Amino acid sequence: MARGTATISYGEEFFADPHPAYARLREQAPAVRVRDPNGLEYWLVTRYREAEMALGAPGLSKDPRHAWAALRRAGMVRGAADDANASMLTADPPEHSRLRAPVIRAFAPRATERLRPRIKQVTERLLDTVAEEGTADLIDAFAFPLSVTILCELLGAPLGDRDDFRTWTTAAHTPTYVTDAPMSREEGARRLRSYVAELVAQRHAAVRPQESSATQQPQDVIGALVPGIGTAGGLTEAEVVETVSHLLLAGQDATTNIVGNGVAALLRHPDQLALMRQRPELLDPAIEELLRYDGPTARSSPRTTIQDLDMGEVTIRARDIVVVGLSAANRDPARFAEPDRLDITRNHGPNLALGHGIHFCVAAPLARMTARIAIGTLVRRFPHLTLARPYSELRWRPTPVFRGLVSLPVSVSPVNADRTG
Repeated sequence: MARGTATISYGEEFFADPHPAYARLREQAPAVRVRDPNGLEYWLVTRYREAEMALGAPGLSKDPRHAWAALRRAGMVRGAADDANASMLTADPPEHSRLRAPVIRAFAPRATERLRPRIKQVTERLLDTVAEEGTADLIDAFAFPLSVTILCELLGAPLGDRDDFRTWTTAAHTPTYVTDAPMSREEGARRLRSYVAELVAQRHAAVRPQESSATQQPQDVIGALVPGIGTAGGLTEAEVVETVSHLLLAGQDATTNIVGNGVAALLRHPDQLALMRQRPELLDPAIEELLRYDGPTARSSPRTTIQDLDMGEVTIRARDIVVVGLSAANRDPARFAEPDRLDITRNHGPNLALGHGIHFCVAAPLARMTARIAIGTLVRRFPHLTLARPYSELRWRPTPVFRGLVSLPVSVSPVNADRTG
């Protein structure tokens, strides 16, 4: 272990509330050397100013091949570096721009705005069932099915496979040092990619040679990408598979966690929940505050320094791995006054919950809109919404990267609330 390297105890206490551990690291330095149980050593960026800089620094590469040996030893990648498939998540400019550009159009604010009626429809339908039952696990009954339904329709993936998606993505996001996972990280990722590869191949085979993306006017992301396979400027079939796999991996988790974490935070702070009901105009700032307070992603994916990088009083040497602590930065008292207090009237600038820079979450407009509709409708329809068990008994997923609840049991009014307004 390198001198001065910190360790974090990844137990139930940490996953229930990682913020005290992040606060201790943040007090030490803007970036702290950390060693995980899988043996991976990296610099964890803990302060807002340095985190924002790292997310946009050209001297930090997302290409895992720069640190392939270390990442493979930790079980985070497999095979040979030369066989790695590029995706917009792991590519640097200019390749990153080529891979991301076709997806940006599908997730642009104007494009996602067209989904608003459908998101409202699915939200109301799911909450109708919650109202009939009187009690529910809001993750299983609401946050996850809403997220995956909209994402699958947008991507063009069959909704009937949503339970498989959840199993595979949960496994793919679970660190190798979690020994009680129902499926290995490698197996989850393999099954998801295999499924997507078959789906893409079927859609590609169905494209008639004379058709182009312009004449087809596809209604989903896969339909927009497959006509370009093998054409000048288009993605390869492997790149389409990687792109869709990444969107399924990250997309459903992000929105599910935003809704689940946000509702849990409001129920833990009934004064803020009451204020949100009294002042519906606070919905937008409330969503931003919930993202800051307990966002869906606690840490970024790894980056590698391609040259020495000064980060405050810390110098990170070339070829070192860097992970940006998004949750740690969003609780930095140098950036946010009283950062551990939930305040939906907080007038703060941007937070880093959905990233920053060229790798900013491509689905951020959709995630924000879905969260506004989901949480706003839930709060309006159920004035007696309460936790069905103490907050301290809620179970959180055992991953330091994605921050989300295993379940969120709640009680609601047994009578359907007024659905107007």
